[in-house]
Amino acid sequence: MSEDERRERYAVALYSTLGFSAERHPWAGLSPARREVWYVRAEAAMEVADKEIAEALRTAD
Repeated sequence: MSEDERRERYAVALYSTLGFSAERHPWAGLSPARREVWYVRAEAAMEVADKEIAEALRTAD
């Protein structure tokens, strides 16, 4: 999976946590500017996940 694909998956997952709002305004219909907000959030979440994974791998050895 490419980084762009990963970022998209994270962004969609984060957006879906809005519940009813996400159902009323599907991801596919969001403007590029609104998607960019979620991409920034996704990148932050990916950074945290990557650090946690790296730490887990370091301590597993």
